[in-house]
Amino acid sequence: MEDKKRRNFLKSAGGLSILALAAGAGIYFAPKLKSDKLLLRPPGAVPEDDFLKLCIKCGQCLQVCPYDSIKLEDISGGASVGMAYIEPLERGCYLCSAFPCILACPTGALDHEKDELKYIQMGVAVIVNENACLALKNKKVPDSAVDRIYEHTKAISESERESHKVVLTGSESEKEELQKKVLQKLDKFRGKECTICADMCPYTPDASLAIGMVKKGSGFLPQIREACVGCGVCVELCPTQVLNIVPRASYKQVYKGAKNA
Repeated sequence: MEDKKRRNFLKSAGGLSILALAAGAGIYFAPKLKSDKLLLRPPGAVPEDDFLKLCIKCGQCLQVCPYDSIKLEDISGGASVGMAYIEPLERGCYLCSAFPCILACPTGALDHEKDELKYIQMGVAVIVNENACLALKNKKVPDSAVDRIYEHTKAISESERESHKVVLTGSESEKEELQKKVLQKLDKFRGKECTICADMCPYTPDASLAIGMVKKGSGFLPQIREACVGCGVCVELCPTQVLNIVPRASYKQVYKGAKNA
């Protein structure tokens, strides 16, 4: 019921007026600065060339994202200035059940027909630094790995950020509650064997279809699986930057012919 209310609200007020204003101002048809590299786009993004034509840089997707996952590209990156993207090293996409970013998009740059998980394919995760994996070395998760996520979580108080501890009081906004729950779940890994990438994956209903831990030597290593949609949460939360995302790619494209990806 709450999802339905959110969908109806966003569809009616999520930016149609902004589209009219932007188009009237000529923003919609402004030249696009194409990125020198593929960026990880929000869920539901249409093919890159179409996205660059349709995105009007309104920031509606950013404003409704409950995890503060979406950013707007600036000129320093030499990319498409003002266009929406996700930097997984800073904050992955937690695959909200209602995908408010898609519903808030006024132009179709995020396809309104693709607002369900079964349609989402942002990219795919890859292992880029296997030797740094804590699980492979049988090392415990250090406090610093968890504290780091507190430092870049926006929807908590300064005292919570400094103490590296959050408490749910029941008076939180939706954004505060969701972000605190991530931190509370992550806190349980302090000093434990590292399975963060697999156990914190937001793919539902079964994250093991997207990523799991497999035995390698005397330790374990993450294994990327066919359901991976490239949300980037594993990249954000990994203590040692073992993983990264290949944007706009599918599992089959990246792992073609691989028996054990």
